[in-house]
Amino acid sequence: MPTEFPGIVLKHLNTLPSLERVVVHDAGPGEVAVRMVASGICHTDISTMRDARSTPVLLGHEGAGVVEEVGEGVAHVQPGDHVVINWQVKCGRCRRCLSGRQDLCENIQGTAAPRVFWNAAPVGVMLNAGTFCPRVVVPALGAVPIRNDMPLEKAAMLGCAVATGVGAALYTAKVQPGDAVVVIGAGGVGLSVVQGARLANAGLIVAIDRDEARREQARAYGATHTLPDAETAVRDVKALTDGRGAEHVFEVVGLPDLMLKGIDMLARGGALTLVGAAARDAVLPFHPRRFMSQQQVIQGCIYGSIRPMLDLPMFADWYMAGKLLLDEMHRTTVRLDEVPEVFATLERDRGIRPIVDLRDN
Repeated sequence: MPTEFPGIVLKHLNTLPSLERVVVHDAGPGEVAVRMVASGICHTDISTMRDARSTPVLLGHEGAGVVEEVGEGVAHVQPGDHVVINWQVKCGRCRRCLSGRQDLCENIQGTAAPRVFWNAAPVGVMLNAGTFCPRVVVPALGAVPIRNDMPLEKAAMLGCAVATGVGAALYTAKVQPGDAVVVIGAGGVGLSVVQGARLANAGLIVAIDRDEARREQARAYGATHTLPDAETAVRDVKALTDGRGAEHVFEVVGLPDLMLKGIDMLARGGALTLVGAAARDAVLPFHPRRFMSQQQVIQGCIYGSIRPMLDLPMFADWYMAGKLLLDEMHRTTVRLDEVPEVFATLERDRGIRPIVDLRDN
């Protein structure tokens, strides 16, 4: 039956979200209801204040919890299973899906009908997830089962930071052993790109960030070198690669100025992978003739081009085996009612990935 819960709702663009009472309906056929345990606060949640396509919207997309209810026809999970929320449910029927490129699905799935209401009207849910609420309803494959012995406050990070970053290195860019890799921005996603490059056996991994603590964390996660200043990084990267430049540069901040620096760091035949979410009206001007002559590539990356049903459980296994390091990214836990304050005080140091504890709501 429909039940009222607290949720973090963005009412208007360019305003702070607020804690509101929302009504969450039961799962329909082919859907799953999840009792959320933890949700990470991601830069994409913050940029949604600027970039949301419509409002009001229930925020949050990176999370993990326990299956509470399954709709008719759902067989891959059952109540009690631990799951990570997958906010890119593929249709399996479009031309891209049928060609084997589900990461390029043309028809990402939501629920069959609105399941969340605010002030008696349907409210949008961010990226078909809306994890800043104790209960979410998602399409069946939006609930990806993982092993039950992984702490869910760590598993939450698999759903965006790890998936996007590790996937960007392994799947989008396909970093090869010995490649030189540069990562601009060492937040949760950037640190995960560093780990993906390490797992791919890159030869040189350079992390660039103004924050010394983040540079130190990048070194612990696999960076062979760190740099504090993007302004001088082009020269430094060239020096580290005997003048060649890097095979791969990942821009994980979303600023065109940094993207241009990334282009200047590229080796002949190198690829700039855009991972950070730029403003919708941002423009990237570059010199196409040089790009053509050096046979370079600019490519976008959403969700790390992962295969959620395969990769999210595998990432959980990697964490439990010690191959993926996550504990150091999570230093701060906040209550759901503290989320608006987090958005209002972004300058405060809360570590790499603040996690919202949803268990007592």
